[in-house]
Amino acid sequence: MKGIYDFKVQPQDVDFQKQLTFSALGTYLLTTAGLNAESNGFGLRKLQSINSSWVLSKLAVEIKEKLTEFQSFRMETWVEEVGRLTTTRNFNILNSGNEVIGSACSNWVMFDMKTRRAIDLLELKGLKEVATADAGLIDKPIRLGSVGGKSVADFSVKYSDIDINGHVYSMRYVQWLNDLFPLDFYRTKSIKRLEINYVNETLWGNQIQIFQEEKQQDDFYFEIKSAEKTVCKARMVWKTSV
Repeated sequence: MKGIYDFKVQPQDVDFQKQLTFSALGTYLLTTAGLNAESNGFGLRKLQSINSSWVLSKLAVEIKEKLTEFQSFRMETWVEEVGRLTTTRNFNILNSGNEVIGSACSNWVMFDMKTRRAIDLLELKGLKEVATADAGLIDKPIRLGSVGGKSVADFSVKYSDIDINGHVYSMRYVQWLNDLFPLDFYRTKSIKRLEINYVNETLWGNQIQIFQEEKQQDDFYFEIKSAEKTVCKARMVWKTSV
C-alpha cells in the first residue's frame, strides 16, 4: 500500500538562492499523495466520477536538509489510518542516498462537490483496507489556537489562487505566509517545521487578512481571516541556516 516516487527539483520551483521553496515542496507532497491514491483506487479521476474530491485538512512538515535546483529526491507515502471523517497520510522525503531528509503528516477529508460537505469515509468500500497502521516520523499536526494583534496583510483572492475544487489552493496559503518575511530573512533562516490547519473554504473575491504573532524567537503563529471568519491557522518554526 506504500508508494515511493522519484522527482527532480525543477528551476521553476526554487527561490533566488536556488533552494526548493516550501510551497513547491508542498506541491510535490500533494502530487505524491495523488499518485498513491490513484494506485490504491481512490485517485482524483475516480472521485470526480462520483462528484467528490480530496481536501487537505491539516499538514505538518519538518525538513532537516534543503533540496536545491536539479537535485534528485524520492517521496515515500502511505495511509496510516482511516476514520469516519478524516484519513491520515504520512510522508518521508529521501535524498539520492535514500537518507530521510524530511517528513510530513497530513489529514484529509473527502469533499462532496455538490453539498460542500465531508463524506463518511467508512462507507467507502476498500478505503479502510489501504491503511497500514504505520506511524510517521514526526508529530502529527495539532489544532492551532487563535492569533491576536493587528492585520499584517490585506488583499483579495484572485484567479491564480483558485484550484480545481473552486477554492484557494492549499499551498497558496503557504506562499502568502512566506511573503510576509523580507528577502534578507531567507539568507540566514530556513523553515524547520511548518504546521497548518485549513478551517474554512476561501473563494474568489474574498478579502483576506493575515494576523501574525512571534510567540518565541523564530516561532511564528498565523491566523488568516475572511470577513472576520477564520479560514486558516498556521505555525512556522525557523532555524538558522548559515
